[in-house]
This record gives sequence, C-alpha cells and structure tokens, in this order.
Amino acid sequence: PILMDDVRCLGFEAELQHCSLTSRHDCHHEEDASVSCATIRLGGDHATNSQGRVEVFQNGVWGTVCDNDWDISDATVVCRQLGSPHALSAPGRAAYGQGTGPILMDDVQCCGSEAKLQDCPSMLEQSSRCGHHDYASVSCATIRLRGEITTHSEGRVEVLQNGLWGTVCDNGWDINDATVVCRQLGYSRALSAPGRAAYGRG
Repeated sequence: PILMDDVRCLGFEAELQHCSLTSRHDCHHEEDASVSCATIRLGGDHATNSQGRVEVFQNGVWGTVCDNDWDISDATVVCRQLGSPHALSAPGRAAYGQGTGPILMDDVQCCGSEAKLQDCPSMLEQSSRCGHHDYASVSCATIRLRGEITTHSEGRVEVLQNGLWGTVCDNGWDINDATVVCRQLGYSRALSAPGRAAYGRG
C-alpha cells in the first residue's frame, strides 16, 4: 500500500512521520519516492558545510580518513561529492580537531575525476601508521559559476549557504562585487559584471 502523500519536510525533523503529510493519496506505485543518502560528511571543531574533517560511512559506521598521501585531488573528490565545484585546500594533521571512532581509509589515491571518495584506491587503516592526530580535512569552494553557456571563468554566480546552492540578485551588482567573486575563484579581477540573468535563470 501507499501510506504517505504530499510529504513536506522542513529538513530538521528526526523522522519522516514528523513532516507534514497526508495519508490519503492519489498516487500509483510508479510514483514511489526514493532517496540516495550521503556517505560522506564534514565534522570537527568549527566545521561548516564547506570545511571540516572528512568522515565516511562504511559498513554501518561513521569513521575518519587518515592524512597519509592526502592531497588536493582527494579533497576535490570530497568537495564534488558534497556539491561544491572544487577544493580550495586539503589540510591534514587533524586541522579540525581529533575525533572518535575508527579510521576507515588511509593512503587515499584519487585522480580527481572519481564520483566519490570511496571509488579512489585506498587502504583500510589497520596499522599504527595513523593516529587520531592524523585526520584528513577539506576546505571546499562556496561559490561557483553556472548557466546555459558557461566556462570556468564566466557564468551565473551561485553561492553555497546553509547547505543549499542559490543565486545572487543583481540589485546593486557591479564590477567590485564581480572582482571579489573572481578573486574567490582564483582569478585576479573581473572583466565585466553582467546582470539580468545573462547566463540564464537559476
């Protein structure tokens, strides 16, 4: 049977049954809902949605990643898995504090093109080479360029805030604002600051 319809969660509920919903429905089973859950998260001291200690979910347990051979390619895979376009840095040495739980991955060797960190060659940490002071961390980009016709250096500005990507309104938008975005993306300055959804609506 179909037990729920018109489910409207705010995102903070502990259980699906706590969301707004109706038990009467007008659905068929070809409309059954599905999910794909995150198997990676950022934790630690002062962690945010874009920076923190890398934690992975394997075999029903959350654990950490050792920083042996940890580099920007590994961090980029993590950031993309979290919805960010690229990594800004790949700190090690438990930059976001020591955690608890098992160390699940060591000697991660991503090329940078993998869909998720668990696809990268690595070793399960079973030795004493890694301690709780050797955690891998990431700092991910919180700004990206998107649009109908876009390149790495031009497009509609989107920012990551509270776990959601959204656009920036062009009210008051000028070359100074665009220059800040360009510097944040690694460029020296902006050439222009088009508005009016020049690269398509978000």
